[in-house]
Amino acid sequence: MAGVVLHFLPPYCPDANRIERAWLDLHANVTRNHRCRTLLKLMRRVHAYLHARNAQRRASPILRKVHLRRAA
Repeated sequence: MAGVVLHFLPPYCPDANRIERAWLDLHANVTRNHRCRTLLKLMRRVHAYLHARNAQRRASPILRKVHLRRAA
């Protein structure tokens, strides 16, 4: 157990939990105020968004910086 360090997290801590930030980002960009008439259309948008987000994260750091500069 020498190399293990335990970090206390409160029951709800969105700043320290990466999945909370991902859900917040998904909600802000896809599901909030959507106008999809069916759940299938909404799920297609969710999948497309997550696919694009994952592709961006896999891109090289140089490409990510260029993308971020364009968005600013």
